[in-house]
Parts: sequence; structure tokens; C-alpha cells
Amino acid sequence: METTDQFSSKLIKSSDNSQIPCLQLMKDDQPFGAPLKGALIEAQYQVDDGRHLLFITDDVPYEETLRIYLIASNAEVLDSLEFGGYLANGTLEGLNIVGDQTIEFRFIHKKRCRLTIERDRGWKKPLAFKPGVNRPGGLKKRYLALDFV
Repeated sequence: METTDQFSSKLIKSSDNSQIPCLQLMKDDQPFGAPLKGALIEAQYQVDDGRHLLFITDDVPYEETLRIYLIASNAEVLDSLEFGGYLANGTLEGLNIVGDQTIEFRFIHKKRCRLTIERDRGWKKPLAFKPGVNRPGGLKKRYLALDFV
């Protein structure tokens, strides 16, 4: 895994008229994939030849949400998770690559988080036991495993 700057973004209006900000990823000044929830790309990494990891926030003080996306080279969102929200005062800090598939960071309450990206989809521990962490899309096999350390 290594830091990259392949993507830029353009803030767009939400397609469902919600208050959640949306952005369009741009690669080589061309739209890349479908719009994603969030307003600001905080960090981006190339995981391997075909996958990218993006950390995106809503950029709303005192109600911050961090969205983490694993995206394929064909712009498909392979996996995602989010945490934060109403009255959550968080700042993404301390991003540190600790292995070729693992990164650590702090977000809400300065709690240390470890995110591991698996090479193949697999069943992950339910996030219901991690306060404030959600996975869109229901029950299915996942690539991203998040633990608090």
C-alpha cells in the first residue's frame, strides 16, 4: 500500500435531495465511477494493482462522518464503511501504513483504529458491536476489517 494522488473530486448535488454531501471522483480530469457520499478526500492510497482506498469526510464540524471506500480500477465500489455522524466531533489524524494491507488512524475521541484490506472477500465480524460504525448494503462478504486498538 502506498500514498497516491490519482484522484481529485468535484462536489455535486445529492441525487436524492438529502443533506448528505456527494462528490464525483475525477481521474485525469474525467469523471470516475458513480458519485460517492462525502465532500472532501482526506487521504488516498493504492492498495495493489487494481484497488484504491479512499478516506472521505463530510467536512461538517461537530457532525463529522468518515467514509472509507475500497474502489477497483474499473470504478466499482468493492466495499465501504462509515462512522461518525450527529454531534460527532472527529478529525482524521495519524494515518500510518503498518503493513502492505493495513493502515492505522485516529478519528473520533482520538481512538486508534486499524483497517485491514483483505485480498479476497470474506465474512467479517459484525460491526454492530462497534459503536457509530455502519456498513451500507446489508449482510454480505467484505474486504474491509476495522478494529479499535
